[in-house]
Amino acid sequence: MTAIRKKTREGKRELYFEDAQSLYLAGKGLEEIQDLLPVAAATLKRWHLEGQWEEKRRQVPVSSRWLGEALKGILREKAGKMLGKGDLKPQELEELTKLITLIDRMGSQGWDLRTAALEVMDHFSEFLRGWVTDPEELRRITTMMQEFFRKMEEEGEASR
Repeated sequence: MTAIRKKTREGKRELYFEDAQSLYLAGKGLEEIQDLLPVAAATLKRWHLEGQWEEKRRQVPVSSRWLGEALKGILREKAGKMLGKGDLKPQELEELTKLITLIDRMGSQGWDLRTAALEVMDHFSEFLRGWVTDPEELRRITTMMQEFFRKMEEEGEASR
């Protein structure tokens, strides 16, 4: 016997929850989100509580996952404005491209602890080259930095 499948229609949650959350994490208030998306205020308030958006918003500065979501919200807002205007200026397109790159890096976990540490250490070593004049001291610091990355690599391999 063949089962008859009922066509399922996506609800507002499936269509707009992620967008609403991203906009909230990007700093928008619930009233502003209501103006941007076809979702009732009561629904947004329920999603806000259920999704723990306030806690996620507090984590945006320290969590690459929630920062990525906030960036998506900013991207959605900027793209909507540009599309509404009907033109994309090179400067605006470049800004969108940078946002997309950051989101992709975070989303693909390309911005992990080792990558972030490497970027910070690279800037730190440039800083040191301007301040440390003793070659022996510079070698000692370089050795410590190399040891730091070796230990990070070992920890990364052990956790796999």
